[in-house]
Amino acid sequence: MTHCLRILCPTYWYPRFATDVRATYVHDINRHLVLRGHRVRVVTPGDRDSAPREEFDGVEVVRFPLALPEDLGYGKVAQSRVGPRQKLARLAAMARYLWLQQRWNLREGRDFGAQLIHAHWAIPTGPAAVAAAWRLGVPCAITLHGGDVYVNREQGYDFPTRWYVKPLLRGTLRRADALTAISEDCREHAYRAGARSRNMHLVENGADLRRFSPADPEKEPLEDSGPQMVFACRQLIPRKGIRFLIEAVAALRDEFPALRLVLAGDGFERPALEQQARALGIGARVRFLGSVPNHELPGWFRSAAVSVIPSLEEGFGIPAAEAMGCAIPVIATDAGGLPEVVEHGVTGLVVPKGDARALADALRALLEDEELRARMGAAGRERAQRLYSWDRTALALEEIFEEIEQSRICA
Repeated sequence: MTHCLRILCPTYWYPRFATDVRATYVHDINRHLVLRGHRVRVVTPGDRDSAPREEFDGVEVVRFPLALPEDLGYGKVAQSRVGPRQKLARLAAMARYLWLQQRWNLREGRDFGAQLIHAHWAIPTGPAAVAAAWRLGVPCAITLHGGDVYVNREQGYDFPTRWYVKPLLRGTLRRADALTAISEDCREHAYRAGARSRNMHLVENGADLRRFSPADPEKEPLEDSGPQMVFACRQLIPRKGIRFLIEAVAALRDEFPALRLVLAGDGFERPALEQQARALGIGARVRFLGSVPNHELPGWFRSAAVSVIPSLEEGFGIPAAEAMGCAIPVIATDAGGLPEVVEHGVTGLVVPKGDARALADALRALLEDEELRARMGAAGRERAQRLYSWDRTALALEEIFEEIEQSRICA
């Protein structure tokens, strides 16, 4: 693209500060668009402790005052089950959010001189984004991250099909000038939700491969590192499948005396997972790090023998790309877009989701074979460099932005 764009970015979730671990991928996309010469202004909810305006990594962030209910927070909204009264409270909260998001989109869009809106999540952000774009007379692109279109009834993940979501989602998907899906699997779910192929694009997520790179031999290894350390970076919520990983590690405890599982991430399932580890007799072998800032994650990946993504549903699986960037082999399930990222038998192993025995077998195969781990790690680094960098993602988005901007001009 030959000129700088002023991009307004509405999003329901965004990092609350520079080192926050929430929705870091949205910020990664924005900061790489800034690196390519564009200006990006984010418009997102913020609580009373949030700075109303700030800038980090060159991205302007505006937070309008809105205290979101706990059960509508990041990682909870799609799988938390509530009764009729709470559903009404949710509807009221989301109606208020959409009204405020659209109002602030218009206010900031006019002040900023926005030339394009790039929103994240068709639901809940999308309706306010397309409405504001129409009022501002600018094109609107929406990046789908999976949870806004995915349906997995078996796991209780039916948010996009609920009566108060389905028509709003369908209308949003059809009104946007462009939609981007983070994997082929995500794109197929979007079609089932009502999207049309004419405005759909595949733009995969990535990793910061400058940061997520192979180990520096001069640096001290982290505690718990070693040839039997298994690492997982996941939200501790049911659909991430950590309970199956804990079960798999427990099955291998006698075969691998030094086996350790290190978990980076937090969530409402943590107490149950800690109890599970104790009940299986591996409480001392499982370390819960809690939320880990993104800049600290490379050291943990590099210290591992294997990284595991045991999800039951996954739009893309950024930690897979990050592990591959660090030249660490990955064991992933066949959920969602994961098999598109992890090449089975080449950069890691892909196993059936929800199958602790298959996870244990895959772990055994890699923990027993150092040469195989090294070969898969090297192949993973090469694949990540070729396919999964944020620079590549930003370039693909830039081309789509140019296309829809030109279409508006010609129309």
